Amino acid sequence: MVRFLHCLKTLPVRAVALVLLWAALWTPALAAETAWNDYGQGRVRLVSATENASGELVLGLQYQIAPGWEIYWRSPGEAGFPTTIVWDGSDNIVEPRIDWPLPHRFEIFDLETYGYTGEVVLPIVARASRAGDAVAIRAEVNFLTCEEVCIPHTLPVSLDLPAAGGSGPRLSQHAALINKYRALVPPRDDRRGLHVERVDVLPGREGQRLQVVARSDRPFVAPDVFVEGPPSFVFTKPAARLSDGGMRAVLSVPVATTALAGMEPPQLLGTELTLTLLDGERAVEQTLTASLGAADEAAFLPFFAILALALLGGLILNVMPCVLPVLSIKLLHVVAHGGGAQAAVRQSFVATAAGILAAFVALAAILVGLQAGGAAVGWGVQFQQPLFIVAMTLVVTLFAANLWGFFELRLPTWLAGAGSAVDEDRHSLGGAFAGGVFATVLATPCSAPFLGTAVGFALARGPVEIFAIFIALGLGMATPFLLVAAVPRLATMLPKPGRWMIAVRRVLGLALAGTAVWLVSILGFQVSAGAAYGLAALMVAILGLLATRSRWPAALRPVAHAAVVVVAILSLATPQLASTVAPAEQVDDSYWQPFDAEAIPQLVAAGKVVFVDVTAEWCLTCKVNKELVLNRGAVAALLRSPDVVAMRADWTNPDEGIARYLASFNRYGIPFNAVYGSLAPNGLALPELLKESVVLDSMTRAAGRNLVASGS
Repeated sequence: MVRFLHCLKTLPVRAVALVLLWAALWTPALAAETAWNDYGQGRVRLVSATENASGELVLGLQYQIAPGWEIYWRSPGEAGFPTTIVWDGSDNIVEPRIDWPLPHRFEIFDLETYGYTGEVVLPIVARASRAGDAVAIRAEVNFLTCEEVCIPHTLPVSLDLPAAGGSGPRLSQHAALINKYRALVPPRDDRRGLHVERVDVLPGREGQRLQVVARSDRPFVAPDVFVEGPPSFVFTKPAARLSDGGMRAVLSVPVATTALAGMEPPQLLGTELTLTLLDGERAVEQTLTASLGAADEAAFLPFFAILALALLGGLILNVMPCVLPVLSIKLLHVVAHGGGAQAAVRQSFVATAAGILAAFVALAAILVGLQAGGAAVGWGVQFQQPLFIVAMTLVVTLFAANLWGFFELRLPTWLAGAGSAVDEDRHSLGGAFAGGVFATVLATPCSAPFLGTAVGFALARGPVEIFAIFIALGLGMATPFLLVAAVPRLATMLPKPGRWMIAVRRVLGLALAGTAVWLVSILGFQVSAGAAYGLAALMVAILGLLATRSRWPAALRPVAHAAVVVVAILSLATPQLASTVAPAEQVDDSYWQPFDAEAIPQLVAAGKVVFVDVTAEWCLTCKVNKELVLNRGAVAALLRSPDVVAMRADWTNPDEGIARYLASFNRYGIPFNAVYGSLAPNGLALPELLKESVVLDSMTRAAGRNLVASGS
């Protein structure tokens, strides 16, 4: 030692400084990393974020992988196995855990795998069992690397970290590199603005598949999801569709099983799944239970298929219960052309079809405007406005009075002039156009098969889709009129209007009067009974004035006309003059409870099946569902049973909560029904038109057991 010190004295001062600096830099590197271990297709080493050991240990397994080769993620996919580390020879290190950065998808031999290429660091978090002592790592790293062939490797790693002592941990030169890859580990919260709402199991003819519904705080770019579950399942690349301006993603994940042929395939229902949702470099990891769900088929249909559904939905709308109030207008339009000229028939029916299309375009424009303003949108929501109900009541009453011959409905010159040629029954093209508009407005309080799917698709997207789909709906509803326009003989073959037409007009007028009564009853639910009685009295006054005006002296008839106008204006003020406090919700029977979305999870956890019925007084299809299915037979008995909780949501008036609830199922119209149970905690949506067998089967599937009806 004396000789060594003597040698240092004889060295130049600058040389001594360089030696000391080199030693200071070289020593920590040895303490914070192992030597590279070359395995032929790359190299690997263990690095530490600190030069010494403290309570928490942050390490990293650093790979530098040769081009074309890969190593595997914790769930390798259809082939391979992940990196594992055996720590048996180590001292003073416990609970080591590999945190896995986000992987990439690869395809090898037509097999889908997940892993890493190039350089990657697998962060490792552990702790020292004796916080004040040094750490000795003697471990084996096992991994598989693949290109055209796969080669397994087992390599030793050895690293010693001295005790931190009183100085505390000192960061090493590898800390930044390890932290870079720790930042790529998906968090288990929504700090990245991503969230998986639910994962549904969708049984099908070709086996099971998963439907993952996710949300983002900014529009998705390229959403993807890695699914980890029981080893008997293989989950491959999903198809993704976006809605709500790109903020909602529905991912359909194909599922295969490794069960041998002839064996009963395992079921995913009730299984816990780990989902890693990613969008570019953003990712989140969540664990959810796979529940029974209904396919969001619209999300994966091409746009032309959605347009076809809209055409079909618009056509079916012509025969839905909601159209019954305007059936008299349609029938009158047909029978009035009996024996007429084919050219006049063609023009009149084209004008009616144009009115239908114009009404749908106007509805689309209104919904786009409401959507842009952040308001809740939906199909038929105009019936939630009392002023609209009053206006429709007034129009329907005037139509009925016209059919009864109390007065002739003369359109303004600018409207009637659209078809100056008036046939002998005084039907102008302007009147036909107005009839199409009116029929459409009154025909939209309820949904219909295919229509709900198309409208849901449109309203979950943007203005272009809304206008395109609503035009397709209009064409569908206008199809019968366009058919008659193409083959006018369908109308002209009817008898020419005569005395029989007077009787037809009276009967159809009664149908419209019934529509007015229905509208008045809606106002009673929306505003108050007083408002309904007041509006009814005003409508009776209008009918009385119009029916008797012909017997008034000629000089006083203008007074009668003015009185009609005054009464009409008063009727429009009815909602404001009456109480604006809506009455309490009315239910059919004591077993129906008010809708409470927050209570549903607790009820399901308690073993209950929850049946939700979203309805409204203006929804005639809802009433048909009640009378034919919900309030009778086996369904009513099951809804009364102690195992079932029946909830009814009344959407007669605007309700943001109900609108959000419908939108969560990508629905924007009613009727809507959903069933919840232990196997369907997120809800199973039912078709618009209910059948007893469908309701009973859905409740049994959601419960995962046979339910006992009340009184059984």
